[in-house]
Amino acid sequence: MRWLRENWLDALIFLLIALVAAGIVLYLTGVNPFARPQAAPSPAPQASPSPPPAQASPQPAPAEVKPPEPVVTVMPLPRAPEASPSKPEQAYPPKPQEASPPKEKALPGAPSRSSGGGYRVVVGAFANPENAAQLERELAQKGYPARLEASGSLTRVVVGPYASEAEARRAAEALSAYGAQVYRGQGAPPPPEGSVYLQVGAFQKEANALALAGKLKEMGLPVVLVKDGVYRVRVGPVPPEEKEAVRSRIAALGLPALEVP
Repeated sequence: MRWLRENWLDALIFLLIALVAAGIVLYLTGVNPFARPQAAPSPAPQASPSPPPAQASPQPAPAEVKPPEPVVTVMPLPRAPEASPSKPEQAYPPKPQEASPPKEKALPGAPSRSSGGGYRVVVGAFANPENAAQLERELAQKGYPARLEASGSLTRVVVGPYASEAEARRAAEALSAYGAQVYRGQGAPPPPEGSVYLQVGAFQKEANALALAGKLKEMGLPVVLVKDGVYRVRVGPVPPEEKEAVRSRIAALGLPALEVP
């Protein structure tokens, strides 16, 4: 104890140095002597699964109470007398009514045509068949019985025939603006002696006939149109000495050349 009283200062310094060294060692090792120990967490109580709700048992539906059926008294009916068997009636379709042909309306200035007459009215003659066809259409739209005939190298427009000369005169007066003339005969006058016509085609449509006529006229051939139900394209009149040469030129186009009177 004497040493401690005499050297207490040295002992105190040594104790402080020891405490500091111990603190450094504890700091380096990560031990905290002053930390309080933590209590371990208690496990959370688990909720017990609730039992499934009890299903209600289906109750039987109450049976429908049917009302009592009424009592019906059936009275016997007298038996009908048996009819003698008869043949079934046959149903015939109604007989279709025959359509009456439409009546031609008489237009003012267009006298009616008679099938048995021999009088005709020449309205015009054209070197270009297209002009003749155009005039024929105009007259037909006005109600005139117009047609096309060949007259030499011309296509003429004729109205008729009429039963009497008086009817033909009335038609000529109505068409006086065209220079109409009345003549009597069964058709166009025959071509010059020895000359013939070569028919190249016959068409139902006027446009097809005019197209072929235009092609032949470009070749320098005399072309006429004749209308007698169809449009007939003819080349002529052709003299006998030129007939074969003209026929060859037409055949070069791949067209037939039928000689007609």
